[in-house]
Amino acid sequence: MQLEQEGRIWQTIGIISWAAGSGMLALLFKQNGVIRVVDLGVLSAGLTASFLMLAGIAGTVFGRAILAVFHGYQAREARLWRLFALVCCACGTMAVLFTAHQTSVDKSLSLTRVTVGLAGAFLIMAGIICLLGNRVMARATQQFVASHAESPKAASA
Repeated sequence: MQLEQEGRIWQTIGIISWAAGSGMLALLFKQNGVIRVVDLGVLSAGLTASFLMLAGIAGTVFGRAILAVFHGYQAREARLWRLFALVCCACGTMAVLFTAHQTSVDKSLSLTRVTVGLAGAFLIMAGIICLLGNRVMARATQQFVASHAESPKAASA
């Protein structure tokens, strides 16, 4: 299998995994509400959905990074990856800090707070994956441009 084809496969697998996790999470929210945690089974299903989404993001970023080796990527895409990373990290940090603050105020830890804290941690991790992927894509694009800039020189010599 060629590396470029592998990149496309990873992107496809990542998108499918993310979509499956998103659908599962949306279904759980529809059945049980966003704030209320019914039981450990619902929490477990929510964590599974979140993991599928996180794995999907990692696969998509990895596939896109491989494709950046062959095609490079545009400055607009780089800004979008950074924006997505910033939004994920900011929202995740707010969720984690909210949970920590609420727990320190009334000195109890509920299942709902654990869930919100875990969701925040997953968001922060998604942001970090996107930020790291952005850096890999930027380096791959630099290599892509450098190798194509040297090709005409080598051909003329």
